[in-house]
Amino acid sequence: MEKILYELKEAFDSIGPYIQRHTSMVCPSCPKVCCINKHGHYEKEDLVFIRAIGLDDTDCKTDRADTEPCRFLQENGCSLPRYRRPFRCTWYFCERLLESMKNDKPREYRDFISAFENLQRLRNKLLEISV
Repeated sequence: MEKILYELKEAFDSIGPYIQRHTSMVCPSCPKVCCINKHGHYEKEDLVFIRAIGLDDTDCKTDRADTEPCRFLQENGCSLPRYRRPFRCTWYFCERLLESMKNDKPREYRDFISAFENLQRLRNKLLEISV
């Protein structure tokens, strides 16, 4: 299980720079805040990984409305490393962000998609083991 946890954390780390590059191009000029509390909720599948890597899950509950800005959102983006965020933060991409990614160099976009698929595969593997 430790190998899967290590690989999963590495998978999160591998997609982070690509997403960060595109959010830094798209989000500052966007009038809509997509990092809302609705995407900042941990699901039970998230907690399997959070607990398995030994992190405290006390920050997993919030009393904010779903439409309020995410509690982890800071001036320069999310305050949490990608592997520590609720998973829906990693896979939620607004239309403008998706468009930016699709207009990237084809190889970089394909590499990102491949890395993202690997992340999902590893996450599913962890969930199967944990059941």
